[in-house]
Amino acid sequence: MRLLPCLLLALLLLGGCTSKPVLDLEEQLVPTSFSGEPLALSKVEQSILSASRKRGWIAKVVAPGLIEAQISVRNHGASVQIPFNQDSYAIRYKNSENLDFDEGSIHRNYNKWVANLAKSIRQELLGSGVAR
Repeated sequence: MRLLPCLLLALLLLGGCTSKPVLDLEEQLVPTSFSGEPLALSKVEQSILSASRKRGWIAKVVAPGLIEAQISVRNHGASVQIPFNQDSYAIRYKNSENLDFDEGSIHRNYNKWVANLAKSIRQELLGSGVAR
């Protein structure tokens, strides 16, 4: 009889866990044009900036081939670095506020924000006249 309450308590505790490994996306491919030519670097940059804005991130170019973006949701915030070239881009964790970052783990919402940002970047790149 004592086993059932212990199991229920364990399930509740596990269900409440919100930390997940930090999602860093590496070598996300930039699609090529229908002719097979790489997309111009300026178009890659503009696609990333546009996708960031649409998802509520504040993004700025900090160096050629490098964008930094920040997002704030209520009292939570995160910053990422987005290095890019004509072939690929990455989204890498930089820092965060109130997201319980600890030794490579972070609140699961951060990973959702990054996954949504990557999805929007992909859509913007595909909308730039490139092959799928």
